[in-house]
Amino acid sequence: MPRDDSLRGAGEASLGGLNLQATWAIPLVLSCIGILMISSVTAQLTINQGRTPFFYGLKQLQWLLVGLGGMIACTLPPVAFWRRWSGVIWAGAVLLMILTLLPVLGRSGGGSSRWVRIGPLSLQASEVMLLAAAVHLAKKLNEPGLTRGRAMGRTLLIFALSAWPFLFQPDLGGVIILFTLSMAVFVQVFGWVIPLVAGTIASVLIFFPVVLLGRYRVERITSFLDPWNDPLGSGFQTLQGFIAFANGGLFGVGIGHGLQKLQYLPAAHTDFILAAIGEELGMVGTFSVVLLFAILLLIQYHSYRSARDGFEATLTWSVTLAIFIPFFVNAAGVLRLMPLTGVPLPFISYGGSSLVLGWCKIGMLLRLMRQKPYPGEEGIP
Repeated sequence: MPRDDSLRGAGEASLGGLNLQATWAIPLVLSCIGILMISSVTAQLTINQGRTPFFYGLKQLQWLLVGLGGMIACTLPPVAFWRRWSGVIWAGAVLLMILTLLPVLGRSGGGSSRWVRIGPLSLQASEVMLLAAAVHLAKKLNEPGLTRGRAMGRTLLIFALSAWPFLFQPDLGGVIILFTLSMAVFVQVFGWVIPLVAGTIASVLIFFPVVLLGRYRVERITSFLDPWNDPLGSGFQTLQGFIAFANGGLFGVGIGHGLQKLQYLPAAHTDFILAAIGEELGMVGTFSVVLLFAILLLIQYHSYRSARDGFEATLTWSVTLAIFIPFFVNAAGVLRLMPLTGVPLPFISYGGSSLVLGWCKIGMLLRLMRQKPYPGEEGIP
């Protein structure tokens, strides 16, 4: 019997090591796919701008290197660091969100003010807010003696204070992601009933009036319902995405051979990069990307299930969702399962803030996985 226990422990230790390797290897593969696709679909754009054909791909590679440094940095602090400083980190993120609204520091793009200028760089504050809210919710919902009612009050308060700058940017996609994350973290700690009721009420009292306040939001809803009603206007991007997927077929037309690089598809290297993948790599390439995300999700579910305490479990859950909710929202928008929101595809879409913060999340998940040693690895801190 001791021999069987020893073999079982060795097997679990081997699986734990494999999961650790896959947790950073899968995002690395996704990031490389992103750089390849960005270089492909922006080749004509960069030539028109008088730049080298691989300008955007090389910039994304630079941000990948910064992101890898961020991942390493986030593996260094103990998990207790995030518990202790979550409030300060979250308050800093709220301040960043407010700064996006100031003309002096905020930078506009795509009809909204989502960036903060820091010297020559621009930081998308919503990416920082999503991670900060995930950490702070994990801490505040795991304090001892907390009742379900008080926990819901805290959840809604953190959501409201985090989300109000999104409404003025405006960024409805950020509000949806933040609300979904907040309710999902509450569900993990306290169960389903209250979030379902609160979600229904919030949808009626907040989301629908917000949608009706802005013309561009109405256009996104109508283009989702019937993109063929305005094929050259609000429905243009959705229809071009369909054309890209149809043109790609099963195996794709090949890297660099897609028609969307001729700029028929707006935001082909950012929000709609999944459609570009569908055209150049086909259904097989698209499914492979989805499969990689699914494997990463399963690995983190295993990590969540083996957490040592409630805070570590909730932190693993919330940080994982901070990656996968944007993935789902982006993919669902491209595939017309929900209205477009302008949310980037994690690790793949062009953009330094999304990529670097995505790798910081991976660093935190790696630290959480190493925090709880597998059998036979008790020496790992």
